[in-house]
Amino acid sequence: MLATPRPPRTAAFANRQVSNFYFRPCRDQYDEAILEYFRCRCGAVRKRVTGTRYSNLMQHIRREHPSYSEEILTATPGQTGSLAHYVRHSAQNLFGWPGWLVNYTRLQPVSVETLRRVMDAVTRCVEHAIAAEMPEEFGRIFDGWSHDSEHNIAVFACYEVDGVLRCPLLCMAPLVNDETDDFSAASHQAFLATMLARDYQKRLDQVLFLVGDNCGVNRRLATLMGVPLFGCASHRLNRAVAARLSECAEDVDMVQALMVKLRTLHHSAKLRFKTDLRPIIRQQTRWEDDELAELLPPAASKRRLRDLLGELKDVESVSKALQGADANLLDVRVWFDGLIAAKPSYARYLAPRADIVYCPDFEAGCVKKAALERFLAAPPAGEGEQEEKDEEASISFMERLQKCRRLEEHQPCYELLASIPPTSNVVERFFSIARATFGLQRHALQPYTLEMLLFLRQNADYWDARTVESAE
Repeated sequence: MLATPRPPRTAAFANRQVSNFYFRPCRDQYDEAILEYFRCRCGAVRKRVTGTRYSNLMQHIRREHPSYSEEILTATPGQTGSLAHYVRHSAQNLFGWPGWLVNYTRLQPVSVETLRRVMDAVTRCVEHAIAAEMPEEFGRIFDGWSHDSEHNIAVFACYEVDGVLRCPLLCMAPLVNDETDDFSAASHQAFLATMLARDYQKRLDQVLFLVGDNCGVNRRLATLMGVPLFGCASHRLNRAVAARLSECAEDVDMVQALMVKLRTLHHSAKLRFKTDLRPIIRQQTRWEDDELAELLPPAASKRRLRDLLGELKDVESVSKALQGADANLLDVRVWFDGLIAAKPSYARYLAPRADIVYCPDFEAGCVKKAALERFLAAPPAGEGEQEEKDEEASISFMERLQKCRRLEEHQPCYELLASIPPTSNVVERFFSIARATFGLQRHALQPYTLEMLLFLRQNADYWDARTVESAE
């Protein structure tokens, strides 16, 4: 037998690694990234549409940088943007397998049926834990998600435990399981009543408020349940911005037509020079310059668009603030009043008594209650306690009981006001996770399996290894 020498192994980098090493996003005069355009280390600019592969970028790299493998291997951390040197994609994959084998090599084989049975049992344990934690009265945040002609509804509970807001996921399941297409408010009400009684031993009349979009179905559902509906503040802001943009429809459509034209190959080449503050090189193209000039907005339209851009930047800051976990109803009211003061047309959707608001009186009362909390002052600990003890010693036992009764009768109690979220963004973020989990390669998942995976992931704080042990 002859021993033949093994050929030298070439560094097999993934196209994504090579492209990210050589190319960086192009930026405009405001240092903002230009979508779909990337600049190489050598100065060349190439286009890559989002969602496509790296063939266009790799074609330039193979032609202009044929020794890219050696350059990447010898690159310093400053060049790579990381503390570690670049490694091959295959090496990263092989590195993960030994780590997984070393950490979990003692795991015994398990069948699919056993794993599914344990996950189902853990799901039941988590439901029991949430049911035990939920108070007698709570709120509910909900929204719907349609995918492949299947409408799912996600329901979150909303309550406080020791002053801490808790929003566990209660369910994410198809609204209709039969062949009917009834998505009315009555169907939602029947679905919620069945789910609460079956999984959490709660009644529908224990729900004190609803938080969701300001649509007709949700408003009708709140009417059927006899509870207030807090419309999502982000949804109201979105409607207000859409109405504002409709006022500038001609200017916006003009910009859209220009952007569509600039996406062509020759015009995009000119645009790259423009955004980098370089002079525009006049080139002979198949299109006449007059055709592009007709699409350019006039001076008056440019002024209106600049004003609209500054206005939308203010709206963007409010929209980002609504994503915060510490935003409350009072903060939302202050932010909306500021937008209305800057642009009165926003009052159509953002005013306290706008037509889109389902319970304006109740929301106004919650805002006033939150505004007055900062003025509450507790009496000094020493003086108040001593005066109370002297007064109790001077009165009889029966009078002390009557005093306690009067205090209990007149003591105001506002339950769950601090736990009312101004938006339903928690449901929107959950739907983003659901889309990523479902993906393009997992459409064979049954709705029950998908709900179980998302339920355990969202409520990861309610289960651990001891939960699995008790569930077996």
